[in-house]
Amino acid sequence: MTKSAMLSAPPIGPDNKVRAQKLAAKKRIALFTLLFACACFIGLTVYDPGHQNPWVGLFVAMAEAAMVGGLADWFAIVALFRHPLGLKIPHTAIIPRSKDKIARNLADFICDHFLGKEHVLEKIREFDPADRLAKYCANPKTSAQMADLVVKFAPRLMYLLDSAELQEFVRTTTREKLRDADVGKLSARFITILTQDGRHHEMVDSLLNDIADFTNSDETRNMLADKIAGELWSVLRWVNLDKAVADNITEKVAVGLRELIQDLADNKDHELRLKFENKIPAFIARLQTDPVLRARLDQFRDRMLDNQELSDYIAHIWRKTLNWLRADLGNPQSEIRRAIMGASQNIGTKLDADPDMKNWLNLWVLETVDPYIGEYREKIRHFIKERVQAWSADELTAQLELAMGSDLQSIRLNGTLVGAIIGGLLFGLMQLIGWATTGFHGLG
Repeated sequence: MTKSAMLSAPPIGPDNKVRAQKLAAKKRIALFTLLFACACFIGLTVYDPGHQNPWVGLFVAMAEAAMVGGLADWFAIVALFRHPLGLKIPHTAIIPRSKDKIARNLADFICDHFLGKEHVLEKIREFDPADRLAKYCANPKTSAQMADLVVKFAPRLMYLLDSAELQEFVRTTTREKLRDADVGKLSARFITILTQDGRHHEMVDSLLNDIADFTNSDETRNMLADKIAGELWSVLRWVNLDKAVADNITEKVAVGLRELIQDLADNKDHELRLKFENKIPAFIARLQTDPVLRARLDQFRDRMLDNQELSDYIAHIWRKTLNWLRADLGNPQSEIRRAIMGASQNIGTKLDADPDMKNWLNLWVLETVDPYIGEYREKIRHFIKERVQAWSADELTAQLELAMGSDLQSIRLNGTLVGAIIGGLLFGLMQLIGWATTGFHGLG
């Protein structure tokens, strides 16, 4: 399909048919009124050629003015859309001749008066998107509608995500991208961000505290005792002291290990922690430059990507997740639906109670929209001009006549009626002047 065809005038639909019927009816009424005026003029003139009867003169004057008014308005209206009676009179068929000019003027009028930057920004300020968003989210009715919308369309998304074609596409694409990834540089970058400004200390402290608690548990102590007893069995089995000695050694090892780990967690200047800290920059440099380490990381990456068990396990987790989502979304008491409603109301309530956040959000919307107003205004301008210019003159004329023709025919009808009234008034005025003049001469 060509671009011109895509931009052609829309086909006549039900609305246009109604307009066409209304326009035809108004044309018939206007034409009947004009013909009635002509009939009155001709009939009364034939009845009283000299218009000796004042009443005949009045109605003839009214019919004559009605014909003039009706014909003048008919000519003016027809001249907008086509040449009257097919005669190429100057300044007629104005719309077909000015199609491109109309396109430019219409585009300029809309874009300059409705889509100016200040107009758009002012409307956004009046709209107050942050406040409307807060009210919308906090309202239980609208939050329920939002949750219902998600639940309604989620099954289609589930069907898409569960398709073998999509999963194979994602799997293939992901493998290709990951094989091209520089694991060494990515790891170096990750560690650099993690350790920047000491961000990793909190994580290390938490990890050390967890390890200390782990070593102090009864389960860990029993495991250590079993291991130590196993190692001492060959030496102490003859004296039956393996269990007692193992328990004692385990207690000492657990206490010492816990004290060491706790000390590491509490003291950021501990010797072992400082050694670890000092080795981080060197390790980051190795990740970026050491070919042996980088090759090992790449080999590890490739083994992980080629591991069928890992791939099957991920697929299994994916299917279980989709099955759970599908089951929950089909449940009238859906947890996801409740979570969406709760999150929506919570966000809306908090946003509504935080004027600073609303001001920030409104400012963000304005700053985001601002750079695009000019760009898209020109695109809209171009689109309107292109849209109108793509229509043929006949199509544009037909559309405008359907849109305005009914009102224009009312003007034509009013021209006939107003002409009759003016004709009657002028006739009465002339009669009054005549009587006044006759009376003045009679007095003389």
